Formats: sequence, C-alpha cells, structure tokens
Amino acid sequence: MNSDDLMSDPAHPMHHPSDSKGASWNTQKFRDEYELYKNRLQDQRFSVAAYPDPLSPRPPHPKQYPKGTSPELERQLQELIARVKAGRDGGAA
Repeated sequence: MNSDDLMSDPAHPMHHPSDSKGASWNTQKFRDEYELYKNRLQDQRFSVAAYPDPLSPRPPHPKQYPKGTSPELERQLQELIARVKAGRDGGAA
C-alpha cells in the first residue's frame, strides 16, 4: 500500500466506476433521451411573441379607472387635492 492510497480523498473513492470509463453519461443514447424528455416538458404551444415586451410602458388597466373616468380626470383631481392641501397648510401657518 502506498501513501496515495492512505491519503485519498474521502469524497472520491479510489475505485470509482467513472474512473475507467470517463464520462459515461455523454453518449448518443443519453443525448437522445435528454432531448425527448426536454421536449415533453416544454409547452409546444408557447410562443414568446404572444406576450408583450415586459420593459415597455403599458396602458392603464381597464379596472383602474371606473366607467366615465380617465387618466386626464385623475390628473385634474390630483391637482385639485394638492391645491386644497396647500390652501389648508398656508392658512393654518
């Protein structure tokens, strides 16, 4: 017995089956089976073109504004609220 056998790495046994074969998983059969199962897992009907660009600005959601309102009306109401708050703060000081 030599010193290499005594000091071997416990995580890698001395007579591991992959030592003599190399990478036995890298075979044509493995690659074929890998592609077969990968295709089964993927949704074949999925198309990235059916979804909008996630980084582009979006129009407001229809439920965001009740019927008869718009972003313009919301902007006007926000300005009115800001003027009322400014009037209160200015009168109280």
